[in-house]
Amino acid sequence: MSGLQNVQWIQARFWNVKVEKPKTPSGAPQGTVWSGGPIDWFRITLKICSDDLIPEEITKVFRVSPDESFQRGKPILRSDGSIKRMPKFGVWRVFIQPSDTDEWDCCEAAMELLARLPSNVEIWRNLSKKYEIIVSFALSLESSNKGFCLTNEFLKFIGERGISADFDIY
Repeated sequence: MSGLQNVQWIQARFWNVKVEKPKTPSGAPQGTVWSGGPIDWFRITLKICSDDLIPEEITKVFRVSPDESFQRGKPILRSDGSIKRMPKFGVWRVFIQPSDTDEWDCCEAAMELLARLPSNVEIWRNLSKKYEIIVSFALSLESSNKGFCLTNEFLKFIGERGISADFDIY
């Protein structure tokens, strides 16, 4: 990280100033291979699931509608009304992707997603006793050596709530 990038990062962390997403330099010779930098694309999903999950119950507790949900034994239908599949477990999901935010840092975007939901730790602990709760990072890499950091604050936040993290890298 250059000195300027370091100053921008410190400003963003401590003074809530948005850091601009680093850009690949322009004007490089054809065939130049770049490595390093932030993840090119992501989708972050908070998923709550179990065999007996009833999505409406999670919606009632969170007071937030899911982006996607299904219940065991209730068919998922295609647009023409035919049965696409019969779920074997219940799921309640909300997600965020780049088109939903100007945040480019995966950890910050995950916190933006989680900020839509209740902050009360007890609500989460009660849910995590009954359901599996996962924050899932779907990541796409256009070149090698891309990455991001899960901060200790983020890990503490999800740990206190009984939330696991998983990663799909494309």
